[in-house]
Amino acid sequence: MSNITISNGARPLRFITCGSVDDGKSTLIGRLLYDSNALMLDQLDALAAASRKRGGANASTDAIDLSLATDGLEAEREQGITIDVAYRYFATPKRKFIIADAPGHEQYTRNMVTGASKSDVAVVLIDVTKLDFSAQALELLPQTIRHAAIVGLLGLVHVVVAVNKMDAIDFDELKFERVVAAFTKLAQALSLPAFTAVPVSALHGDGIVIHTERTAWFKGPALLPLLESIDLDASSGAHEARTAALIAVQYVTRDALDDHRRWICGDLAGSALDVGTRIRAWPSGASAIVTAINTPRGATSSAACGEALSIALDRQLDVARGDWVIAETSERDEVQPVRCATATVAWLGNAPHTQSRRLLARHGTRWLPVRITRVFSRLDLNQGRWIELDESDSDRANEGVTTNDLVNVNIEFASELPLATFAACKALASFVLVDPSTNVTAGAGMISSVE
Repeated sequence: MSNITISNGARPLRFITCGSVDDGKSTLIGRLLYDSNALMLDQLDALAAASRKRGGANASTDAIDLSLATDGLEAEREQGITIDVAYRYFATPKRKFIIADAPGHEQYTRNMVTGASKSDVAVVLIDVTKLDFSAQALELLPQTIRHAAIVGLLGLVHVVVAVNKMDAIDFDELKFERVVAAFTKLAQALSLPAFTAVPVSALHGDGIVIHTERTAWFKGPALLPLLESIDLDASSGAHEARTAALIAVQYVTRDALDDHRRWICGDLAGSALDVGTRIRAWPSGASAIVTAINTPRGATSSAACGEALSIALDRQLDVARGDWVIAETSERDEVQPVRCATATVAWLGNAPHTQSRRLLARHGTRWLPVRITRVFSRLDLNQGRWIELDESDSDRANEGVTTNDLVNVNIEFASELPLATFAACKALASFVLVDPSTNVTAGAGMISSVE
């Protein structure tokens, strides 16, 4: 069940809390901040005042409504819910953290997708008070299933399941194991990575920073030590080793001192890039050798994956915004210029998709028309599994993809793109769908196979 490896020189970790509405996501983050001494005195005073105004606390520090630590919008505090993704930063002696608190309400699923797309780890909360333990088969909530599916869609390889409000069931170990079994079944159906489950009470602090007597039966680490120990390099290293370095070109600029020199600018994805590497530009197919690299750190001989950079080449190439620069490797078959592919799409637009609807896709920095030709399966939130659609069902599905649906589709781009599956390259597999009539994001997709 565990997918955690220990890390010593750990880099900052970005994690998102997700799950159904009122599962305690904001309270859990507030408890993490409070118990790790990450809240300043003025912040505690402001939280105490806000808690009294809301009627959820008296003057004592212990009664502060910790969920308010991340609910920054006035509307959120008035309604007691999270609407936007709230980000908080804190550090322990072992690690720095960036937390994204995602909204649990169904209508704000698009905000959860935004937060999860930038995260390294997903902490999925499950509220035990909402589960029917009298049922023979324990069923998870639809929004929990939806968020878990999005975690899988975005390729997060580190998943922690925080089984929350254990105090409401007297920290019953058998019920905890039933929740773990239910999520294990869901993970298998959705092809999620291995996960680690932790029993917690965000309200009282059990299992958050340390285990208490009430969670003494649990032999694994508490939530914070678990997050401190996650080794991101162990999971990314093998993937980067087989993925070529690539840059989605943002713009090309002229050198201030050498009028004949051009700098190609963008963010580095895939793997590290070194001076001396031979690259190939797409779509021109022309190749050149990297002669210089600049990053925010200054001139360097090597740039790491994720860095913003500009590169100079030994000869000028026809490269513009929307193009790709890809390092040549012995495994060039992972990048295939194609028009048609199979993808999983999270539909985020308010308007339902129809077969005649015009859409634009953003792939890297390139915009181009795109068409969904067929919807062939849909995630059933009640059953927690993908339901295959026959031809007649698929025809109806093309006219009925609505907000927050997760569907597998055949998709056709207006021109060839260097596409790859997520297993090969996340950057080349990701795209966003936009309604050109409103400029509203309609969906987010991930290539699962190329044709």
